[in-house]
Parts: sequence; structure tokens; C-alpha cells
Amino acid sequence: MGPLIFSMALPAMISMIINALYNIVDSIFVSRINEYALRAVSLAFPVQSLMIAVAVGTAVGINAFLSKTLGEKNFEKANIIARNGIFIAIVSYVAFAVIGAVVSRPFFTSQTDVLEVREYGVTYLTICCVAGMGIFLQTTFERLLQATGKTIYTMITQGIGAIINIILDPILIFGYFGLPRMGIAGAAVATVIGQIIAASMALVFNLKFNKELNLSMKGFRPNAHLIGQIYKVGAPSIVVQAIGSL
Repeated sequence: MGPLIFSMALPAMISMIINALYNIVDSIFVSRINEYALRAVSLAFPVQSLMIAVAVGTAVGINAFLSKTLGEKNFEKANIIARNGIFIAIVSYVAFAVIGAVVSRPFFTSQTDVLEVREYGVTYLTICCVAGMGIFLQTTFERLLQATGKTIYTMITQGIGAIINIILDPILIFGYFGLPRMGIAGAAVATVIGQIIAASMALVFNLKFNKELNLSMKGFRPNAHLIGQIYKVGAPSIVVQAIGSL
């Protein structure tokens, strides 16, 4: 039991750490722009943490429900749960994309009177939210792998995504290798690129190695009952993780 618990818990721990590292790494590099840019990224962190809470909390619900169903050898139901999980991830992304587009400016206006911090913050947070599909799909696909015991692939995708962010941050922020100097927008773009690549890798790993699940969305229809069962476990996890952001 010990090794099994460790193998299931470690990827979840790494996932939370790496998701937090995206903002920390961005902070390290944008601090070289000026103090205002650093303050903007710091103020954006609670909203990013809220995104992480929704993504990870929902994925926890998917993972728990899916693992139980697979243990019961009900593979057809497991496929439906997985597809509904992907659907939830997409809906969650759309919700935060709208929030990023509409709420970013009022949020920073409420936090600071410094115009430079506001403009930096709105730019950074809008990009992270509007182009933030990667964090939701990455987390969901990784939990699908975890539910079938393929935890090694989740650590690979998480690590690659973080490394890509670290590499791209200085290149896009300061315009190295002939690329335009994007400033704080470059930090946000590096973050979402790392997340999207990690999500793409996790999808490929699912399609190639996760033979227990069929993720085809052909003819898919949302199942309100199954979604409710997912959130029965996921909602408390979201609330607990979101308390810090609030």
C-alpha cells in the first residue's frame, strides 16, 4: 500500500508545485523590467491560484469517480466520465477566459492606484486567462493518466511544461534571438505556451498509452448526473484551495 499511495500522491504534489512555479518564474524575470511589472504579476497571482484551484479540484473529482468506476470494471461508464471531464475542463476555461477579458481591469483598478501597475497587470492577467485553456486540459488529461496508474507520464508533462516556460520567459520578455521584446506580455505568453504544450503531450500520452479509456468526443452529450458526481468530490477540493486566493 505504501508505494501505491506514494505513486498516486507524488504527481498531485508536483502538479501543485509546478503550477505555482509558473508565476514565481515569471516574477523572477519580470522583476528585471521594473518594480511595477513585478507588483503586477504578484497581484495577479490570487486569480491564477483560483484558476489552479478550479482546474485541480475538478480534476480530483474526475480522478476519484473514474478510478472507482474502473475498479468496478465498468469501462463504458468510465469512458463517459472521461469525456464529461474533458467537457467540464473546456467550460471552465471559457468561464475564466470571459473573466480575464471582462474583470482584469476592474480587478487591478481595485487593487492599486498606480497606472503602470494596472496596465502591466491587465496585460499579463488577460493573456493568462484568455489563452489559459492549457492549464485546464493539462490537469484533466494528467488525472486521466493517473486514474489508470500511469503516473510517470504526468510527471513528464508537468516537467516539460515548466522547463519550456523557464526557457521562453527571458527570450520573449527581453527579445532574444531576433524575437520582438514583449515585456510582461512575453511572460504571460511563455506561461500559456508551456501549459498548452504540456496539455498536448498529456493528450498524446492518453491516446497512445491509456488503452483503458476511449476519449473520442464523437456524438458526445453532457451528462448532468455524472457531472454532479464529479463535483460531489471536486467542489470541496475547489473551495479549500480557493480560500487562499480569496
